[in-house]
Amino acid sequence: MAKQIIDFNPDASYKYIHEPKDVLKTNNKPFIKFPIMKKITNVKTTAIALVAIALGLSSCKKELGTDGDFSKSSKAAIDYNALPKKHLSGVFTGSRVLSPDTLYYLDGVVYFSGVNAKLHIKAGTHVVTGDPVTYAGRALKGVLVIGRNAKIYADGNKSNVSEASYNADSTIVFGADPAITAPVPGDFGGVIILGNAPTNQPATTVIEGIPTTPPADVTYGGTVTADNSGVLRYARIEYAGFLLSTDNEINGLTLGGVGSGTTLSHIQVAYSDDDSFEFFGGTVNADHLVALAGIDDDFDFDFGYSGTIQYAISLKNRAGNHTVSGGVSDANGIESDNNGGGIASTPTTRPTLSNFTIIGYSTGGAGTESDELENGVHFRRASGVNLQNSIIGGYNNAVRFENITAAGSTFSYNTIQAFTTLYTPATGGTPAVFTNNLGGTGSVGANANSYLRLTAPTAFYVNGSYNPANLRPLASSPAATGSSTGSFNGAFAPGTGALWTANWTKFNF
Repeated sequence: MAKQIIDFNPDASYKYIHEPKDVLKTNNKPFIKFPIMKKITNVKTTAIALVAIALGLSSCKKELGTDGDFSKSSKAAIDYNALPKKHLSGVFTGSRVLSPDTLYYLDGVVYFSGVNAKLHIKAGTHVVTGDPVTYAGRALKGVLVIGRNAKIYADGNKSNVSEASYNADSTIVFGADPAITAPVPGDFGGVIILGNAPTNQPATTVIEGIPTTPPADVTYGGTVTADNSGVLRYARIEYAGFLLSTDNEINGLTLGGVGSGTTLSHIQVAYSDDDSFEFFGGTVNADHLVALAGIDDDFDFDFGYSGTIQYAISLKNRAGNHTVSGGVSDANGIESDNNGGGIASTPTTRPTLSNFTIIGYSTGGAGTESDELENGVHFRRASGVNLQNSIIGGYNNAVRFENITAAGSTFSYNTIQAFTTLYTPATGGTPAVFTNNLGGTGSVGANANSYLRLTAPTAFYVNGSYNPANLRPLASSPAATGSSTGSFNGAFAPGTGALWTANWTKFNF
């Protein structure tokens, strides 16, 4: 069993260390060793100012230039070599606290398992990929699993300050080892949270992406609609993803049977090697999500997920790789299935989605890059639909319905653009409510924006750079007043006010 800290008061000036040979390292040399049950007094865990990593890197999977850096800070970039380094491994069944005065490495898959397992991550803490561990012949590293009945408390804005006054150094970051000079998708494993909320699968279902015979419970689902797995707020997950086998992957953020008592808010997943966000059943609600430059689906819903998500961004990377199936792209902004077999089991996958902005890209010429992206949104395999007040553009095919559960489904008040096809001819029917959607087709960036009329769309359609301010609808856009309430469509309001992405997201890698 892994080492644990059992008694913890996160606001106290002392802590009990219940760990034999607990060695912190600086530059690979012992920093300090605490004996078992040694009480350390007058130790203040002072938050070291953390800033976003200004690496200015490039690789074959990311060539974004310097546009749209929303991680600006007046402080110098943190020197990770100056921080003590701590490796975490194995299974934790008690409480553990992670603080910003230490850089934490996840060796293999780190599990928090059981009713007494609680992971507290203080604002500003960075958690990165550690050493690989082999499980059933496969080596994994940098994976965090919060099992059902366990809890995570990772709140990058615990003081609940306004977005305008938020301190960027408070963001919690999960990502690649900072020693990697040019990280790529897959250099970090991913974050997995499991709960007891309903799914349309057996409660003995094992979450995907984890090797067989894991050392902790990785099943999910149950009957507790309001199940509480804790808090994940003001956090970034970068360079995640792991392919265990075909259709068996770790995503940026994987949620299995997570209940509505859980808080998910202001979370960015960037450069995932699979889906950015995947919801396997559950009832958890979420808001202010950003999926940046993932290679597969940005938002993937399965197994009866029925929560509500409002304000979300999906942006594809023109310079990056994308997943294919049978030699054809299957990278979508949204993909939603009831289950793999398209069986009408209950609960039905039907998330309530509003104020999404889903943008692909174009070369800017006559071509549409249709070989690289599939659909803006793809509802299929008996999934229900509830998508309103959103913007979809920059894809060859904007919207596709394929054998959906039409009864009880809604697709309305959306602003849509496609390079060739707004709505791929539906197989098996369209949503029961399918109205008040405005849009058109255009083969190049300038034509495309005649339908969306965003502030500076060529930054997305042509140049491949990322600047969230470019996503604001102009006053003349149908998205400016196109919602079901007469307000705006998409993730951002028109005008010049503060963006909810400011200070905690990172768009320049």
